[in-house]
Amino acid sequence: MATAEKQTDRRAKRSVRLIKQAFRELVEEKGFEAVTVQDIADRADVNRGTFYAHFPDKYALLDLIIREKFRQLLERHLTADAGWTRKDLASAIRVVLSHFADVYRNCTHRESLNPMFEQAVQQELTAVFRHWLRKTPVAQWSVPADVIASMCGWAIFGVANEWSKQRKAPSLEEMTEYVLRVVEQGAGRLTPGGLPEA
Repeated sequence: MATAEKQTDRRAKRSVRLIKQAFRELVEEKGFEAVTVQDIADRADVNRGTFYAHFPDKYALLDLIIREKFRQLLERHLTADAGWTRKDLASAIRVVLSHFADVYRNCTHRESLNPMFEQAVQQELTAVFRHWLRKTPVAQWSVPADVIASMCGWAIFGVANEWSKQRKAPSLEEMTEYVLRVVEQGAGRLTPGGLPEA
């Protein structure tokens, strides 16, 4: 029984991996709007039923891929014990700026992806900040942690979005420092002693 479950689980993981790979290739070739579930199933060499067993539609698949990519980027640049410090905020800001630059400057079929990409990144970033802030004793905050997380997530997301679309923009490092200073001057003042260095 356990062996059969393991085989089923392995098959499911393999199907999801093939579906995601096929989807990425097709979006790069044709653009998101032109890709159909049948296209994805054909490229992945699975039937439509297998696709629908894992995803309700191509939008859910896109959302998952965007969130996974962004989480992987954060994990690569942040330690497991990262928190609400100047160093970790700088790393998170740099990741967001890099991610936006990669999508908007290097992706050939990006127009139809914008709203979903942007919403997923903003939500993931806010969730990271909320997690960090909740590790800090509540008594230290003069504003609820959820409000700070949301405001900082939206602010960083908005700046990254605008910066990535500019032809003449500050460098990645300059922009990271500018955004960090704004966060530090705003949210950093809500705790006694300001934003910790590390």
